[in-house]
Amino acid sequence: MPIVSAVLIVLATVFVPRSDHGFWTAGPEMAQPVTDGLVARLNDGRLLVAGGEAIVDGFPVRTAQIYDAATDSWSYTGSMHAARIGGTATTLQDGRILVVGGLGDMLRSLRSAEVFDPATGTWTETQPLSHTRFAQSASLLADGRVLIVGGIVDGAISRTALFFNPANGSWSEAPATTFLHAQQTSLTLSGGRILVAGGFGQRPEIYNSGRGRWAPQAPIPVRSHPVVLPLRTGSVLMAAGTGGQGHDLSSARVLDPATGKWAATGSMHKVRNQAIGAVLPDGRVLVAGGEQVTGHVLRSAEVYDPATGKWAATSPMTISRDAGIVMNMPDGRVLVCGGMNFSGVLDSCEFYHP
Repeated sequence: MPIVSAVLIVLATVFVPRSDHGFWTAGPEMAQPVTDGLVARLNDGRLLVAGGEAIVDGFPVRTAQIYDAATDSWSYTGSMHAARIGGTATTLQDGRILVVGGLGDMLRSLRSAEVFDPATGTWTETQPLSHTRFAQSASLLADGRVLIVGGIVDGAISRTALFFNPANGSWSEAPATTFLHAQQTSLTLSGGRILVAGGFGQRPEIYNSGRGRWAPQAPIPVRSHPVVLPLRTGSVLMAAGTGGQGHDLSSARVLDPATGKWAATGSMHKVRNQAIGAVLPDGRVLVAGGEQVTGHVLRSAEVYDPATGKWAATSPMTISRDAGIVMNMPDGRVLVCGGMNFSGVLDSCEFYHP
């Protein structure tokens, strides 16, 4: 076989043809490098990032910063009372931001909770939790309360759940989940139902606030750090992540909440975990970056088409990054910021143009 032909065959098996025409451009630098920050969108469209880590293997920080799309810039805002990572941030109906739990100084689990007021740029401590909690999920309910689910509570994966009432800043017990959950994703589905899926623990389940109870969904193998996103069809996509045996995954599944069952869909071209994910204006899904258990951090990006169940490679990011921050822009672009790679924690941002 001629050498040129042999080389072409090898290249064809290594490189995935790019069939999507999206591209990336540089964005504004963050006020401070950050990975694993607590992220919440303000009611006026700005983005709040609080806490997280500013250096690799460092302790969490108290600082907070805001991205303003009108000026395309980041700026510091008031710092939290407690440094934290691994907690949750939720936008309340009145526009304030509730942050709960996490790991604080010296990576000690926290009971504290505080509320950010965008009008003043200040934080106010609210009633603390009765137990330490991190790696939980949080969802805003239609009645204005916040549902906190699972996590590591007093050192163990938990089934417990809590309601936060912003009217008086108080906590009360919520119905416990059927299964254990930690580091899971919570999504709000049609009718105000709350899906918890992925992470460490057991079967996915859906909370029906009208009935005040949890409904188990079909089981799915353990998958930590996946991308979990709602599709325009009402279904839910779960892609990539790390499996129970410690192997990174390229597979993807789609949940039909009407039946509670998962169906296999097309696999990604790359195995990856801690990737960023965003639903594009046309209903397709962008997944970019992430890392592999080998320690390799990725630049590559792929787009999933729910109509065909297939993934198409798109332009890679300008740099490799995992555990980045993602925000959908009003004009259809996707902003990706921060995260980390072999050079350390990042302050760079870039835009994906579908």
